[in-house]
Amino acid sequence: MTTTTPAPVLSPAALNRAFAFAGVGRFAQLTLEDPAPVLRVLESAPKLCSLLNIAADDWPEACRAMAKLAPGFPGPFGLLLEDHKLQLHEWFALILCGECETSHSLLLALAALQAPEPCPRPSLHLLEAMAQSLFQASLPPLAFANHGLVRTGILEIQGEGPLPTRQLAMPTELWALLGGDFTPWRGTYPLETDGAALPQSLEARLAVVGQLLRSGAAQTVVFRGSPQASLAAASLLARQLGVRALQMDDATWRQRPALAPACRYGGWLPVLALRLGPGERYSVDGDGPPLVPLFLAAGPDGTVEGRGLLEVAIPPLSLEERQAAWQKHLSPDAPDELAEHALVDGPTIRALADLVRLEAKQRNELPSLAHLRTARAHYGAERLRLLAQPVLRQVGPEALVLPPELRRQFDDLVLRCRHREHLWAGLGASLAEPTPGVRVLFVGESGAGKTLAASRLATLLGAPLFRVDLSAVMNKYVGESEKNLSRVLDEAAALDAILLIDEADALFGRRTESGETGERYANMLTNFLLTRIECHPGVVVLTSNTRSRLDSAFTRRFDAILEFPLPGVEERHALWQSHLGSRAPSGSFCRLLASYCDLPGGHIRNVVVNAAALSARSPGETLEPDSLLAALRNEYRKLGRTLQPQLEHLKG
Repeated sequence: MTTTTPAPVLSPAALNRAFAFAGVGRFAQLTLEDPAPVLRVLESAPKLCSLLNIAADDWPEACRAMAKLAPGFPGPFGLLLEDHKLQLHEWFALILCGECETSHSLLLALAALQAPEPCPRPSLHLLEAMAQSLFQASLPPLAFANHGLVRTGILEIQGEGPLPTRQLAMPTELWALLGGDFTPWRGTYPLETDGAALPQSLEARLAVVGQLLRSGAAQTVVFRGSPQASLAAASLLARQLGVRALQMDDATWRQRPALAPACRYGGWLPVLALRLGPGERYSVDGDGPPLVPLFLAAGPDGTVEGRGLLEVAIPPLSLEERQAAWQKHLSPDAPDELAEHALVDGPTIRALADLVRLEAKQRNELPSLAHLRTARAHYGAERLRLLAQPVLRQVGPEALVLPPELRRQFDDLVLRCRHREHLWAGLGASLAEPTPGVRVLFVGESGAGKTLAASRLATLLGAPLFRVDLSAVMNKYVGESEKNLSRVLDEAAALDAILLIDEADALFGRRTESGETGERYANMLTNFLLTRIECHPGVVVLTSNTRSRLDSAFTRRFDAILEFPLPGVEERHALWQSHLGSRAPSGSFCRLLASYCDLPGGHIRNVVVNAAALSARSPGETLEPDSLLAALRNEYRKLGRTLQPQLEHLKG
């Protein structure tokens, strides 16, 4: 019989369905004397022979025509056939499992063929019988145990009991993809980071990595840097490879084996966002060549193991690159001070630019540094709130009262923080790879103004300030405290936020010589912190009531140590005036308070607030001296002290 040329345009989905229906109908005719009525439903399906333009009911000729079509089969399914070099009976078994996910008629037919066993999907025993009857080929159940389709996650063996009675199934999403549905799967998210600025040196490095991936010399790429910059680099490299980056977490990737072939046949590239802590290890599983390259967006900690692995460190943007990014995403006329304001990566600049533009539009103003400060106060705070709390207070110049020498030291610290990126220009070879971080210790008694000074520093720098929650960071399980602190430092570095660690001696206490298990662990924690905080690129402010409680090894690692003494008479007078504001009594009364009351600023604040609560006058009016004295007496009582006689006899 002469075979005519098949129609030039064939729908792969329609052809596969017709192949499955025709094969099941043919098998029923060959093996059943009286086929169940439900099998006649298949007769209404599209005819395979009609699609192939051959004589009706000529099954052998249809099989030969399908075999000829296999090498040029289009789309994802054709790529699958080429990858696994499937024989015709394996092709049939594959589409039979897939069509079970979409065709009710086929499910009813398979149930009739496998009665009385309640098997909604084809059993391995049925597939063996079909291969023998329809294709005169051998497909024993044991062949599926190590079949490439099963090992790669395309098919999975389900059920319990003897192997022949188990069923073969295909994930529904994978069959939809093979049919042309490229919708990203649940739990995966397309990476949309086009246009985010990346360092030019990194782009050159990615071009080399892309060549290694194409040649097969590399299989896994680990990006070391901030989460957003790592994802942007992964997206750029995926575009260079001509595929679409698809972000997911590690649990999704490991729990759904079909994702690997889905990425292969969907033109996707999996990007896993990892959160590795110090000492943690991540292993890239696989006993054979991967179906697709794997990208891992990891931070600076932990180690990744696997074959064909490359690590790509993401350097920070230079000042010029940050300025170009602001001009691209915000305005060509963006002021230079925006780039100098925050040492953040390209994706963060892109997100902040949107917030700055919105803030300026609401105020009907041109984008400025003030709008950027507002945007930075809120952007990314949700990533730090688990381990730190934002301090949103803006502190003006009159609020922070310091003695002259301490004021000079504080001003020097502000300059150091502002110019931390360029301090190393032209210096010697020993500073070839500096860290732009600034570590400062504020020492003084409670209420001396350490936290207020940190807020003032953040206000002057226009940076968000976060107070580290030690109760959340410290953990009774070994290693968890290090992971928590490392995480909060990484998030702060990505946002260029200032970290405030109150009562730092709880974390940075002195090491001891004792061999007790608890003290050995405390020493290990201190050793880790010594190293980790030294390479942090941001500003960290630590406070302590006394230097003697801190490990001496930290002294060298601090860029500045500011000691906050108890305020003298002049400072106390300025503090009273600053706290009382327009509600201050007569100047002579405030002078007497400053002369005889030796409380620091934190206690003065308590007195003023309590006096405002005790005052019988309307809000905004001058506070009564009697209310101030009553509040002062209560504050001294809290401290276990008595009010000085000179203050006891003051009258309003």
